Amino acid sequence: MVDHYHINLIRKYLEDQCTPAEKLEIETWFELYSGGDRAFYDNDSELINQAMMRSLINIQQKIDSSQTPEAAIKVLRPQPKFKFRWIAVAATVLLFTVIGSYFYSYRKVVKQQVAQNHVFKNDIQQGSNKAILTLGNGKKIVLDNAKNGQLAVEGNVAITKNVDGQIIYDATDQTSTATVTAEIAYNTIATPKGGQYQVRLPDGSWVWLDAASSITFPSTFTSDKRRVQLAGEAYFEVAKDPAKPFLVNVDDKQQIEVLGTHFNVQAYPDDRDIKTTLLEGSVKLLYRNKQAILKPGQMAVNDPDQSLLIKPADIYEVMAWKNNMFVFNNENIKSIMKRLSRWYDVDVVFEGNVEKVNFFGNYSRSKSLVNLLKDIELTEKVHFKIKGRRVTIIAQ
Repeated sequence: MVDHYHINLIRKYLEDQCTPAEKLEIETWFELYSGGDRAFYDNDSELINQAMMRSLINIQQKIDSSQTPEAAIKVLRPQPKFKFRWIAVAATVLLFTVIGSYFYSYRKVVKQQVAQNHVFKNDIQQGSNKAILTLGNGKKIVLDNAKNGQLAVEGNVAITKNVDGQIIYDATDQTSTATVTAEIAYNTIATPKGGQYQVRLPDGSWVWLDAASSITFPSTFTSDKRRVQLAGEAYFEVAKDPAKPFLVNVDDKQQIEVLGTHFNVQAYPDDRDIKTTLLEGSVKLLYRNKQAILKPGQMAVNDPDQSLLIKPADIYEVMAWKNNMFVFNNENIKSIMKRLSRWYDVDVVFEGNVEKVNFFGNYSRSKSLVNLLKDIELTEKVHFKIKGRRVTIIAQ
């Protein structure tokens, strides 16, 4: 195991106890860090430790206060190139050694404290592929329990569950009057909390549904427009058909019109805003008496007070859920727990003031809830208690 020399070196630097050589060592390491070498995660955690970040900020402040810009450049960038290369190599090794050792020691201590002070009665597993299909005649099919193969036939469309667990709507060659209906049958696929699902619509468009979401659509698109209704969150890859625009009615509050494009819509009833993000193609939004055209990389925020706001989108963050990730970008704990409550199917209660408790971090949605909460607890901003499917967040 690595000794504590390098950990103590950071402490000595912050307490003005370093020798000139030690000071150079730390400041050279810090230059490499600030230049982008930040991949210092341990095997279990994907969250940058807040205590370590405070130490790095303190180092930056000390460099800024104790050196002129010219002196800092002279110390951090020695003139002989061969010497700097040697220092850079050594500092790179030092970077991972210091951080790995620091994280291991700090995480071990905090984990022990958490284990002593908080006993989680049970763990809660992550969400999975599950949804309910409601056919035009009212029949409900639990998709996660349904066997692969044909589930139903409506009109000339066969509804099938494939080996990947996706629902496929395909036109058939059946001509029997018994299978042809005079009216268009509307189907609904709804995911519960803790569920997600993927469906290929009758026109070939793909839709990914996140937890607590639903989409309603006809079993076949026969009119001059392809109309669907959405609640919750979904990602669309719409099949191109210039003759038949694709229309998404978002919770009766906003309409999206496309010809063939890729976009994401977040429209949960308990969220204030409706967010539409365009990845490819073009989207026209209709809201009240206003309309807007989105370009790839833009997000439209439908705010009841601010009308329709267009702004650049963080595509990585928006699409994290579809890529089986949580991305928290200085996000408040209330917003975070709202997302977690949908994916893990839990109720959330807050104790104390958490209005200013924000987090950065990336997490896999494949983790169980306890694993994720323990990582967040390492910031020492909040603690958690779990009883049944009730999660209590306690501000520090």
